[in-house]
Amino acid sequence: MSNATLGLIWAFSFVILEAAQAVFFGSAFQDYDSFLIGAAVFGFTAVGALTWTAVRSADELRIAWNNGAALFGLNLSTAFVWVAYFFALQMIEPAVVFTIFSGLIPVVVLIAWAIGVPEASPLRNRTEGTGLLVVVIGIFYLAAITILGQSGFVRGDWTVALVGVLLTCMSGASLAAMMIYSQRLNRLGVSPVAQYGLRFPLYVAVALIGVTLGLDAKGTVDLGGMVIVVLIGFVIMAFPVFAMQKAISLMSTLTLAAITALGPLFVFLFQIIEGRVDYAPATMAGLMIYFAGAIIAAYGGAKRGDRSALEA
Repeated sequence: MSNATLGLIWAFSFVILEAAQAVFFGSAFQDYDSFLIGAAVFGFTAVGALTWTAVRSADELRIAWNNGAALFGLNLSTAFVWVAYFFALQMIEPAVVFTIFSGLIPVVVLIAWAIGVPEASPLRNRTEGTGLLVVVIGIFYLAAITILGQSGFVRGDWTVALVGVLLTCMSGASLAAMMIYSQRLNRLGVSPVAQYGLRFPLYVAVALIGVTLGLDAKGTVDLGGMVIVVLIGFVIMAFPVFAMQKAISLMSTLTLAAITALGPLFVFLFQIIEGRVDYAPATMAGLMIYFAGAIIAAYGGAKRGDRSALEA
């Protein structure tokens, strides 16, 4: 099986599992402190990944340590993704947050390529470019209706909506940065397993601060339920993140970003299966625009046949 095919399998594994987690398991996590769940799931799995790496290929840890700027960038971008995303969810409609967040990732990768970041990648073909243009139109539309108060939910006035949109944009840009730093470390010889373990120390520290401050406290914690949720989290939270890490090592940054942009579409499809699709009309219109662009962009990113695709 070629690297391109393996990359697609890992990329779609990430997208589908993330969407399934959001739809089918989201309610199971709402009764617990999200910072506590995140710290436990990613803390334990990161320690496991680092231990595995130290035993089998300690040189990778030394390479990462000797490239401190990339390592710090990987940690900072990882931590900021989830902190900004969490606060955005408290301010504006979750569907809008997830869609703008997902769509901005390939856009930021393209901007990074345009300014000369070597780990970013250019458009593979016109199909991908057309799809991303439609995605951008969908993002601007969703941002506009949110700020104008036409979406399904805003916790406050237009200034709260604006802050929520800006936090969402910063979260998406941070995930694109994380992909770029991962590509850099991958080219230096740091494997996906090592990178998984190395990217979470700062996030875990921030999450524990969030637990201490009670930013998402849910009252008395049912220890038995907490253990079950953490065990579920190993599968539906940690494994998808590792799947993305594997995909980064096997495909171009922009292609992965374009496939990642399909996440909101899979959430929508799973919600249809579950039978609880309920969006404001303006939000639904924006989602339809976005879905059309995401499908076109992902098709363009995955197909082969022109010279630029082979070079990417």
